[in-house]
Amino acid sequence: MEEGLAREEGGTVHLIARRTPRRVLEFVVNQLGELSANCQQFLKVAAALGRSFMLEDVSRMLDRSSATLLTPLDEAIAAGFVVVADHQLAFQGDFVLQGVVESIPAPAHDALRREAMRLTAGRIREQLRVTERPTDPYGVARQESGGSCSRAHSLIMDGDAAAGVRVAERVLASPDASVPARRDAEASIILGNFLLGREEAGRVSERILRERGVEPGDVPALMALTVRSNVLWRAGKLAEGLSLGRTAVRNSENVDPVWRLHFQLALAGKLANLREFDEAERLIDDAEAGLRGLPATVWTAAPAAMRSRLLLQAGRIGEARREAGLAIAAAERDAVPLLRPLAYSVLSTASFYLGDLSAAIDHLHRAQSEMASQVVLDSAQYAWTETLITVKKEGPRAAARLLSHRYSHLPTERSLYLEDPSAAAFLVRLARDVGDRDLERSVLETVEGLAGDNPGMSVIGLTAMHAKALANSAPAALALIIVQSPDPISVALATEELAKLYAAKAPVGGRQATSTYAEEVDPQTAACWSVLSDMERRIAYLVSVGLTNRQIAKQVHLSAHTVNYHLRKVYRKLGINTRVELAHGAASYSSRAAIYSMGDEQR
Repeated sequence: MEEGLAREEGGTVHLIARRTPRRVLEFVVNQLGELSANCQQFLKVAAALGRSFMLEDVSRMLDRSSATLLTPLDEAIAAGFVVVADHQLAFQGDFVLQGVVESIPAPAHDALRREAMRLTAGRIREQLRVTERPTDPYGVARQESGGSCSRAHSLIMDGDAAAGVRVAERVLASPDASVPARRDAEASIILGNFLLGREEAGRVSERILRERGVEPGDVPALMALTVRSNVLWRAGKLAEGLSLGRTAVRNSENVDPVWRLHFQLALAGKLANLREFDEAERLIDDAEAGLRGLPATVWTAAPAAMRSRLLLQAGRIGEARREAGLAIAAAERDAVPLLRPLAYSVLSTASFYLGDLSAAIDHLHRAQSEMASQVVLDSAQYAWTETLITVKKEGPRAAARLLSHRYSHLPTERSLYLEDPSAAAFLVRLARDVGDRDLERSVLETVEGLAGDNPGMSVIGLTAMHAKALANSAPAALALIIVQSPDPISVALATEELAKLYAAKAPVGGRQATSTYAEEVDPQTAACWSVLSDMERRIAYLVSVGLTNRQIAKQVHLSAHTVNYHLRKVYRKLGINTRVELAHGAASYSSRAAIYSMGDEQR
């Protein structure tokens, strides 16, 4: 309650934030400190491998035999940190893993994660035998575990989808190809054609689903179902797309991890767009655990890239940068060039929000360079990042020109507002600033249509409400966005606009001029604001626009006493004493946070 992660209503405590409470992490860190030095080292290295891990992997990272690790392992199990999960070991829970990670300095954790991702590069050549049998002439590479990573599939993950499709088609044309090889080829053709944007992906998917339906373990049918889910999602048919995605994951429990990861990561991306971060992160963790459970791990950069995107959406900028860096740094069989541009885009957007424009531009150029030479996972993120950078670098009119020419499709692309809910409000304000009524109208029509087609999706409804509130200068709706939106950028945008509306009603002498595109926030101010909890920041924003404690209490469903308690903590953290000082700081910070910077305690 004190950290603003839950509220009491009618005698019932409701969770209102998905962050692990600080005191829980501190408890885990304290418990860790009670263990022996050997056990602490064992757990910290294991944490770099993820929620689930293999004892032999910890052994290799520590350069010690598995036998010498039995004592610290027994201690970790007895202390409740680790449990046995099938043929692997696992941390007792996500909060335990987070607590252990919390005890490791960020640079050291990054180094451990990179080492973990490269761990098996040396043994892959020994454990993975590529066989070119007469009955399988196109190279289905079999792992000793029975898993498969075919040549066609590998080419697609390397970003050469066209070549992967050609190889898969030759497999299907061969009368000597085995049944598993043919199934792999069918799935590769669907995946490759989908990434290439070819209609063939849809035709093959519809044929397979019509002829075979969906059975557990049928990889081509599950890939067809996932493609169908993705197409519906992009069209804005969210409930149906989500349902098909869940069906694909549910029926893939016994599928090889190298194929199951596609179904898991596709569903995780949709859930992250809906801000269902906990479930999305579990899917990504499960996908990574499956890959790491293979005798020779492969493609571990894929979970890292998708996790970086999720963390960016959640406002966990420091963590997002680290995961994106891991995805880019992955080498040999762990690397996934297909997703590398997405990781660069995450780094670009994160740098942009942190106010480092030169780094944002550099990462964007790297993403664009890779996109020019290979197929990539389709995302509105690339064009949107360039639009944001253009606003900052060249001004709003230059961004408007970009949106009317090169990215003329972007304002009416529904997937943009799914990936970034703040984009609608941003574009409405941009349209008003440059006097582009057509741009404003197209954005409003798109998000209102999206919300109308998906009445049960609260995030989509808030996105449309926010855009409409900006267009109509509706203070009540903007206040609701501040309280309810799960998107930190949307909250900052709503705060800035609400402050401008209240300032316009104030006496001329009491007004403070605001400038969306010129004013720069003091770095020290941003650093101070970054330490506020989510609830503290929301309350500070509402105070800054003139609401009383009682009015705020009604908005955030807390008592006026609890609001006052949070407010005192805000004053102490920011080193201020009055509401006037708070209002000034909030106006400056929200203006920059909305467009050009985002403070993050993990910077």
